[in-house]
Amino acid sequence: MRKIFALLFLACAFTAHSQKISIESNQSEVFKDDKKHTELLYSEGDGQGGFVTVRVYFGGFMKMPKGYYIEHYDKNLKLLKETEIERKDNDFQGLMIDRDMVYIMETAYDKDAEILKFNVLESTLSDLQFSPKTLFSLPEADVKRYFGVGIGIFFIDNGWSQMDRGAFGEVTFSKNKNFFAVNFDIKDKESQTQLLYVFDKNLDQVFQKEFKRDIKDKFFIYENVDVDDTTGDIFLLGKVFENESRKTKKDGKANYHYELHKINESGETQASFKTDANFVGSLFTLRSENSISCAGFYSEKNDYRYKGVCRFNLDPTSLNITQKSFIPFSEEFINDKYGKVKDKELRNLTLRSKHLTPNGDIVLNAEEFYITQHTMMSPNGGMNTKITYHFDDIVTVKISEEGKLVWARNINKRQATSGAQTEYLSFASTIVNDDTYLFINCSDKIRTLSNDRLEFKEGKSLFAIKIDADGKYSYTSILGDKDSEVPFFVSQGTNTTLDGREMVFVGRKKSKKQFLKINI
Repeated sequence: MRKIFALLFLACAFTAHSQKISIESNQSEVFKDDKKHTELLYSEGDGQGGFVTVRVYFGGFMKMPKGYYIEHYDKNLKLLKETEIERKDNDFQGLMIDRDMVYIMETAYDKDAEILKFNVLESTLSDLQFSPKTLFSLPEADVKRYFGVGIGIFFIDNGWSQMDRGAFGEVTFSKNKNFFAVNFDIKDKESQTQLLYVFDKNLDQVFQKEFKRDIKDKFFIYENVDVDDTTGDIFLLGKVFENESRKTKKDGKANYHYELHKINESGETQASFKTDANFVGSLFTLRSENSISCAGFYSEKNDYRYKGVCRFNLDPTSLNITQKSFIPFSEEFINDKYGKVKDKELRNLTLRSKHLTPNGDIVLNAEEFYITQHTMMSPNGGMNTKITYHFDDIVTVKISEEGKLVWARNINKRQATSGAQTEYLSFASTIVNDDTYLFINCSDKIRTLSNDRLEFKEGKSLFAIKIDADGKYSYTSILGDKDSEVPFFVSQGTNTTLDGREMVFVGRKKSKKQFLKINI
């Protein structure tokens, strides 16, 4: 009798989480490219229910970027037009569609003139025949050159300690793409120096400023920029180390502070703030209607542990701090993770995405990502080393505009690989109104843990997890492993609409490829 009751309890728990979620999916025809390895960089809606995608393709032994595929699909995922652009000392930085025109931002190196150009490639939606328009150029000697290549979520670089990652022609759009900022890191070992340009959606320059901080470059860690959608003002966030040392801790306290710089045509305003007795490894900015917010994870021990989340709200005009909070993870969250309450800080968290809800709440989505290495003796007496990449639990947290914890959930997940098929692992996310959606590949068999907990195991079936306004979560299967000819790269999922209701994924199995569109 007890056994029957236990089975009924587990069945009820499974059914409570597994619910019908309103999601529609549509797949393109299966196709083959000349190049096997591609990565989805951008996608954006065309205003008619279709979308444009930009993929980079790789070649050679090291799988280096060799060119780009640009494709236009209608609302039924029928291919309307496609073109290919070879990569020759140029890198794509962003995509924008406006009034039946497609714009691709790129940095391009002119070897003969020894200059770096920032171009916009322009084309009508109907033909995808692009022509370049140079917005500005810089002497190549002034800009820090940076070797780096990303494949999936992994990045290989030359380890330049002085380079601000992403600041080599980085493009940041405002919320509705009324403005975009271009950011270059300038060579200057004695000062942190960045050159910033802002353009409106008509490609007219709004202003250009040199950001210069009187501190050695290595002691200033660039975090990100945010662009105001109404004015084009830039908010630049940086982490500044103190005592001329890159050590994160000194005398038991954080050896750094954060600085937020508001930059526009009229000048610059700065705010500086400490993290009290806590450690905050990294922050990011999000612009709401009433404030500019800096948020992230914090610890009471060091930069690499995580006790909870923090949020700083600043007045967007004066940059005065109007609210700050450090909020530990809830008992519900700890119970999600461990099945019981523990006084334990998390480790190995990597922020994957951040979202701002219509009412000013912030949702952080992170993942337990870590690498293990095992060396063993081979049968012939040699030594073999196996490196395994782990993509484990999803940590998702919502913070209210007032700095209160709305909810925190831990989604138990186990995924690992020794180097192959990393594109299928991890997750994608979006926000629709007050609901959070996560998309993962996993097994159809959801494992039941103690205390009404579930664990998603590795597999190739595509699932959606929904977390509602109250923090209650449910899940549903979108495509079973046998429902599609290819599995999809969930970590490369991109939004095509501003309301978050549509996402596009690309999938591959050997040489076969396919697009998937999801509508919520």
